Amino acid sequence: MERLPGNAPSHRSTTQPLHRLGQELQRFGWIGFWTQVVLGFVSLLIVIIVIFSRSFNLNRSQGSPTLGLVLAIIGLVFLGVSIYCCYRYPQLGRRLDRPENRPTKEHVIRSLNLGLWVNVAGMIFTVAAAEWNVGMLLLKVLSIPQGAAVYATNVLIEPLEIFIIQAKVNTIAAQLTGIIVALWLLRCVRRPL
Repeated sequence: MERLPGNAPSHRSTTQPLHRLGQELQRFGWIGFWTQVVLGFVSLLIVIIVIFSRSFNLNRSQGSPTLGLVLAIIGLVFLGVSIYCCYRYPQLGRRLDRPENRPTKEHVIRSLNLGLWVNVAGMIFTVAAAEWNVGMLLLKVLSIPQGAAVYATNVLIEPLEIFIIQAKVNTIAAQLTGIIVALWLLRCVRRPL
């Protein structure tokens, strides 16, 4: 296991790049953390509103909204793990400034890779959920006969259905932020000191 250089406090030239790396881990870790928290909170709030809404019916005969909702909830769980990973990046950055408990390079890379792959997995579930909902809305729109909007308003797209797609897009944006942060920090760690 290769230790990050700069264990000796007398080597100022070696510890300066480590200090800069620690600052990048802290700065981008907090940016990723807060971006994901805000977007994730909005998505979670929308999903809760949809689940407890009076017009939301799990037993609808037209398609199954539950699969899209279950996939969205799985994506939100992955986002929660990703938020925790982003929260750990600043702690790793602070530990780089202390030679007595400096993490190994492999440990930092492993932590960043974990955050990256958690975001990728969450994005896969959330994109599948969004595709499911968009496909169901498309089927609903295509099955409406001409002029039905005047007589059969129950077959029209409801605002709640658009609202849940907004939640999924917010979750995808949060996971994309996590992917970008992890890739940027991996680039910084692998850069020669």
